[in-house]
Amino acid sequence: MRTVKEPGSAHGGLSDWYWQRLSAVVLAVLLPLPFFLLVSVYSGGVDQQGLLDLLDHVLSRVLHSVLILALIIHAYIGLKVILEDYVHVLGWRIPLIGTMLVMMSGFGIWWLALIWAWA
Repeated sequence: MRTVKEPGSAHGGLSDWYWQRLSAVVLAVLLPLPFFLLVSVYSGGVDQQGLLDLLDHVLSRVLHSVLILALIIHAYIGLKVILEDYVHVLGWRIPLIGTMLVMMSGFGIWWLALIWAWA
């Protein structure tokens, strides 16, 4: 019987599955809110000052922060599993996952800085 050289993505499958589903539920709840806000702005229901008042509220910023964090977690886990399953050369897989993590973390930090900058 052969020994397994590398366990692949099976070593963290339940954790990845759990976080992927949890972030999907958060995205399903929070993602429609910005679209409803855009529709109300374009239909004339909310003017520019009303939009700024809504976006300036602390609850709006917290919900926006939760939304972007859930989006980054969901995208990272999904792309990580794809890379683990389809990039068979370990010398390519690890740098790709690391680069993806750094880029998504940088985007998240930048976006959170934008959200909370006008506090």
